[in-house]
Amino acid sequence: MTSPTLSLLSLPPELILGIADYLPLDGILALKFSHPILNYSLPLASRLRNRTLTRCARLAVRSYLAKPNRNPTHLRCILCKSIYPVKSFQSSSSPACAPLSFAAEVEDTEVIELPQRLCAWHVGRLARVVHTEPGGRNEWVDSPEDMCMHCGAIQSWAKCDCKCDSCSFRAVTAYTRYLNNKIECRKFLFYRTTVTENNACTPPDAVKTHLFVRETCFDPGTYLGKAEPW
Repeated sequence: MTSPTLSLLSLPPELILGIADYLPLDGILALKFSHPILNYSLPLASRLRNRTLTRCARLAVRSYLAKPNRNPTHLRCILCKSIYPVKSFQSSSSPACAPLSFAAEVEDTEVIELPQRLCAWHVGRLARVVHTEPGGRNEWVDSPEDMCMHCGAIQSWAKCDCKCDSCSFRAVTAYTRYLNNKIECRKFLFYRTTVTENNACTPPDAVKTHLFVRETCFDPGTYLGKAEPW
């Protein structure tokens, strides 16, 4: 005999109300909109009395109350709270990435993966340069990290102490350049290009996109270009 599947809706109403006591007002609204039963059982008007909403909470409420639009022309960035054209939420619009038109036939592929509703102006937050000792580590690495959607801090790089209940942490892929000299990586630019792969693990002539980073290097009297595959 199998036990019934438990869900939030199977909890007694008093427990659901107790859970709501720990949520910010915009969080309660989001929970109400998740199911008609929760919308009916969770009061919100009484909780609004003598409460002041933060700017982040007000913007979250406006987003929840807005009518769905399958083809929006503009979006509000979850981090900087500004409104930009939809194209600005593609990483190829960032100065840190080469436009996709410059990379061969990868128009539908993003350069750097961005969290939903994070605009391209914040791509630079996903990369850093760490200087090491001469002869030390000298490479690019990527790693999964948590990013604060209130201040933009990568938590393993500079853990923040944000207190905003309306802004979450989101998983991102972050990039670190370990640099052991003063010549390489004066500037860098991410880009993607197509590569034909022929090996036992892929179909014949399989075409994939690969992430590269192009560095501007400096040598006294000479500028050099260096492309590093990911």
